[in-house]
Amino acid sequence: KTYKANTIKTDSINDLAVIKISDAAFEKFDSLPYSFKIVDIKVGEKVFAMGYPQIGLQGEEVKVTDGIISSKTGFQNDNRTYQISSPIQHGNSGGPLFDDSGNLIGLTSSGLQSSQNVGWAIKISYLNNLLDMIPDFPQLPSKTIITELLFTEKVTILSNYTVLIRVVKPGCDLELGNSFVNNPQLGITYKQVCEYFKKPATKNISSSATIDLYQWIFCNDDKKYVYCWFMSGNLNMISKSFSGKECCSKITDENFRILKNPGMTYEEVSRLLGSKGDIISASSSIKMIRWYDCENKSHYFTVFFNPAKSTMVTQER
Repeated sequence: KTYKANTIKTDSINDLAVIKISDAAFEKFDSLPYSFKIVDIKVGEKVFAMGYPQIGLQGEEVKVTDGIISSKTGFQNDNRTYQISSPIQHGNSGGPLFDDSGNLIGLTSSGLQSSQNVGWAIKISYLNNLLDMIPDFPQLPSKTIITELLFTEKVTILSNYTVLIRVVKPGCDLELGNSFVNNPQLGITYKQVCEYFKKPATKNISSSATIDLYQWIFCNDDKKYVYCWFMSGNLNMISKSFSGKECCSKITDENFRILKNPGMTYEEVSRLLGSKGDIISASSSIKMIRWYDCENKSHYFTVFFNPAKSTMVTQER
């Protein structure tokens, strides 16, 4: 289920925010099954993190990773955070960190990409301080009621309280650009494209007797945009300027040598690189699909398919 929410309190120093669901369809919880545990957290104590890492690759089901408290201080001896061995990936940030009894002890914040199982979590005392500044904030539970349950039972219950938060700027939908390019509806009119994007084009780049080129800019950032070419009034081709969610860890010189041989199908390239790739441009005769390095988005392969098999590949570093 999806609900609208608004930010009601922020703490930029500690990278925290409190949001309030402002949706008539939301049914309030009678109570929470967990409480905050602020003191007596020991090094070596078992913990588990929950969240939605890399949803473009791993999907939108809640993910669970376990580990221990490695240290009571975080990056460069930061007293505000714990160092944990629970694997933390992009998208985990803000997710809950529970102890073995099901008490909420922290919020995952970041991980060290160059080292396995090194992550950090903001201590729950800083969230508690922020909540204390909100007038008439509801009383938090004084006791965790799931302590005696099996681990799998704890996870099942706590999954209902672990949410995926999507941040959308006013006048901007972050998903439209990707989905529209990945599933082009060639042949539709300019008016239909406007209805899809929920706004008219930002700019009319050029116009002739047969071709019109329009630009839609997203997120108030002129470096992120979609181009749409219309031929005789109908959409003929689309392209975008910004990278999508798809990336892979197989951007190697050896794979580039393999890809330089034309005639590979999209499925064969996807299997070789280990991901679906990101469609940059599409028309009735050709698709341009890009595979980004997950560690460095400035390194990527661009493969041209015409229409079902590869015809050319370029490499950018």
